[in-house]
Amino acid sequence: MSDVGRFRRLAVVTALFAYLQIALGGVVRVSGSGLGCPDWPLCNGRPYPPADAHAIVEYSHRAVGSVTGLLIIATVVLAWIVFRKRRPLVPWLATASLIGVVGEGILGGIVVAQELTPWLVLVHLGLAMMILGFLVATAVSAMPASSGVPDVGFRRLAAVATAATYLLLLTGSSVVASGADESCHSWPLCGSGFALDIAGVNAYTMLHRGSVLMIGLLLLYVLWTAIRRWRSVDGMGLIAGATIGIFLLQVAVGAGSAVVGGGLFDGLHVAMATLVWSGVLATTLLALPRADTEPELSRLAVGRRSA
Repeated sequence: MSDVGRFRRLAVVTALFAYLQIALGGVVRVSGSGLGCPDWPLCNGRPYPPADAHAIVEYSHRAVGSVTGLLIIATVVLAWIVFRKRRPLVPWLATASLIGVVGEGILGGIVVAQELTPWLVLVHLGLAMMILGFLVATAVSAMPASSGVPDVGFRRLAAVATAATYLLLLTGSSVVASGADESCHSWPLCGSGFALDIAGVNAYTMLHRGSVLMIGLLLLYVLWTAIRRWRSVDGMGLIAGATIGIFLLQVAVGAGSAVVGGGLFDGLHVAMATLVWSGVLATTLLALPRADTEPELSRLAVGRRSA
């Protein structure tokens, strides 16, 4: 296997571990294990967790984070070796994810020291999504050369949908940060399901649900257009179709979380929201052209695929 092939596999594995790290972070939150290890980087003063469920969950989250950090470092190093001249954007994207990890580690320590201040947790999640975004961008940008989607208008709309998806994630996190998830136990509206109630923290819940409606329609339009017109472009149709399915399932899980409550629904909601973010971002990036800066490299890559 060539160095390029090894890097592509490493980039995908790193992005998957970053996703797992975020999903475990959701489990930590919904299980109330955020202070299972009240100190950092140790756990109750030692390098391994005690025989306590909350400590083990929190420690697992940190352990996966450590592996993810090592994978990101390896991705950055190999990116500079393999793609420094071929596609300079790839190593810079990988480096941005590493910078984000450093900031995330510092912020994580602050979150623990401040005993899970809700709004710091929101920032923590927002930065984690950015790191995952950089890693997804690294993996997609390292794919074989492609002309992408020729429709510039679609590319722009997809970029808007990606930014809107990120904002949608933040509105969802604001519901938890404000404590609104403990106030509104009905769906789709907070007033017994069919009456508008924006009193107090319920305003955060209604902001999020309104955002889901408006941004969700935009996402569905962009993803369906990708399937209908550009499904043959680098597997875009498969990714867009899977993202639509996950988004619709996420809405159903969100309704279940509001009405029934419980850690299972909450954890699934965060995990699927992360998948939606990754899918929309990947669809947008696949629409962009990818080419090597040195023409002979692009010709060689095309020749190998033809053979």
